[in-house]
Amino acid sequence: MAVNLDDAFEKLFKGGGILFFGLVVELGVSFLAKALIARYLGPSNYGAVSLGITMLALLSTLSLLGLNTGVGRYLPRFDDESDRRGVMWSAFQIVLPVSVLVGVIVAVSAEPIATYAFHNPSIVPIIRTFGLTVPFAALMKLSVGGIQGVQLARPKVIVNNFTPPITRFTAVAIALVVGAGAVGIATAYALAYVAAALVGLYFVVRKTPMFSSVKPTSMHRELLSFSAPLIVSSAMGFVLTDLDTFMLGYFATTNAVGVYNVIYPLAHLLMAALTAFGFLFVPVISRLDAEGETEDMKRVYQVVTKWIFMATLPAFLVIALFPELTISMTFGNEYRVGATALSILSIAFFSHSIAGPNANVLTSIGRTRAIMWDNIVVAVVNTILNLLLIPRYGFLGAGIATAASYLLLNFLYSLQLYRETGIHPFSSGLVRPGLMGGGLVAVVAWVTRTYFTVTIPVLVAMFLVFLSAYGVVILRFGGVEEEEVTLVLSFEEQFGIDLGPFKTIAKALIKDR
Repeated sequence: MAVNLDDAFEKLFKGGGILFFGLVVELGVSFLAKALIARYLGPSNYGAVSLGITMLALLSTLSLLGLNTGVGRYLPRFDDESDRRGVMWSAFQIVLPVSVLVGVIVAVSAEPIATYAFHNPSIVPIIRTFGLTVPFAALMKLSVGGIQGVQLARPKVIVNNFTPPITRFTAVAIALVVGAGAVGIATAYALAYVAAALVGLYFVVRKTPMFSSVKPTSMHRELLSFSAPLIVSSAMGFVLTDLDTFMLGYFATTNAVGVYNVIYPLAHLLMAALTAFGFLFVPVISRLDAEGETEDMKRVYQVVTKWIFMATLPAFLVIALFPELTISMTFGNEYRVGATALSILSIAFFSHSIAGPNANVLTSIGRTRAIMWDNIVVAVVNTILNLLLIPRYGFLGAGIATAASYLLLNFLYSLQLYRETGIHPFSSGLVRPGLMGGGLVAVVAWVTRTYFTVTIPVLVAMFLVFLSAYGVVILRFGGVEEEEVTLVLSFEEQFGIDLGPFKTIAKALIKDR
């Protein structure tokens, strides 16, 4: 079945908008919970909980064996119901026993892990709690992979963006009220994954071919063949995203871990738009690739990259240029020592976002081995940099190592993608408004720092001024193209909304350029 390019853009825009809204809710609730935890526990105990959270993320991802991505890719490529059901059954038959085994091993080995790896026997209950949560986290992520394969945005938002943060926030609030301490906070995180796994399984039953009446075709070999390189990539991805936390726990203190795990998620906010569009991007690009529509793939990639850039630049302005105030507003003054590292990390994540979803395209066209080798190279570089910098500079060294590694990773991904397909993220709709937007960031930041004392009201006012000017820049210098005009008209028709005054202003600016 041929893919209409306008339909593809409409699906990405509407679905991406839903997912972006879901991410805003998730990040808002999660940040409030993290801020409460960080302020209540202090850097040291917050660092201990962060070690457990990082361990859970690592082990649940490795337990998946890359099959969540495999399910997301294979489901839209099959039309036969027995094949589609086989994809789901085969993935669950592999992931469930592996994740249970990993969780039990960690729970049993919690004492030596806490004593010898992190030199802190007091965190044994935290390690054990997060170990027992591994199967639930893996099932949640695999369920999201199945939902991705059938290209549904709302269930993904419910499973991934609503259920965990809301459940976690409620449980955290209860833990704080009763004074449960770090172990109570760990239990709150565990309950959130249990709830999300159950909701995810509900949608798997209702929305995917998991329990259709046809006999499933065995897809174990196909899924593992595709996903095997992703297992290595996941391990290497851990080196890039989580090794620094473990090394800080080993070479430094849980206090340093606490500070780093405040600034890292702040910088990671800049990934929100990429995450939102990336979820639906894989099946859309996969279908276009199956039909040999390389030019359409290129156009989708460039437009989505532009959307990500435009959505991310305002947040980058605040986080990168006013890091101390950003930290104080969210996690408290005792974490302000991480301001320089936050600025460095924000540059890394912003560049990762504006490189566009290059890894998603490589995955969609089946170049998982290229991703694997790129990740191996970057993992080696990251490990060396962490070993050199963390013992001497602590969390600042971890931030520098992470930033350098992300820049290298995106260079390699983009180079591989261009060599394979000729696809690159740059278009006139991105370059012109991007350059002007960058200049606008510099001007607004200079005026704010030179003529004002930067306080929260001043920062809010500056941000609103920037958004207004940024909107004019996008319209005046080619940021709005044919696809966006079509989407606006579709939005008006679908919801019965008249955007006449806004369209009049937009037409005046676009007409003059």
